[in-house]
Amino acid sequence: MESNSQNEQTPNEDMRKKLEERMAAREKELQLRMLLKQVLDSSAYERLTNIKLSNPELYEKIASLLLSWAQSGQLSSKISEEKLKLIASKLSPHRQTSITINRK
Repeated sequence: MESNSQNEQTPNEDMRKKLEERMAAREKELQLRMLLKQVLDSSAYERLTNIKLSNPELYEKIASLLLSWAQSGQLSSKISEEKLKLIASKLSPHRQTSITINRK
């Protein structure tokens, strides 16, 4: 019975691969942060970091939208906090709250 040593990775190779993946993800995040600081004013950037902490999924949606706008040249000026709020409200799922009162 032959050993499949070619398909198996040593623990060092596996750790090195994971480290490279983490470093690449960190570099990508740093580049995204630099771009966001360029397209957002300071209060909007601060709000976006708060969104990232409270709702990472919404942050990803907003960041990817801003990235695509910046890459396509659709941004003529920095985005204000008010405009960021508007973008966030349009991208966030609207929760419908209903309250039912049962009287006896």
